[in-house]
Amino acid sequence: MAAPARAAESTDVIGCDTLVELRVLMARGDHAAIEAALPGHPGCRRIARARIGAAEHRAMVGGAPFECLAVTQASACAWILP
Repeated sequence: MAAPARAAESTDVIGCDTLVELRVLMARGDHAAIEAALPGHPGCRRIARARIGAAEHRAMVGGAPFECLAVTQASACAWILP
């Protein structure tokens, strides 16, 4: 039974309400550290990849591109962890 749960989690992305929240979460380090810190960041959450749509906003920070992608059944886009 654990295998299907892992498969579902791998289809999720991490998204935040603001680019600042995403950058603070990213400062935690690698993906494992970000996953561990996610519960302490109420503006960030897991989103099913199937709910992610087109880019609504784009930004460049330190030469790295970031996109706020549309999320079905949500009123605002989410800044997605690259």
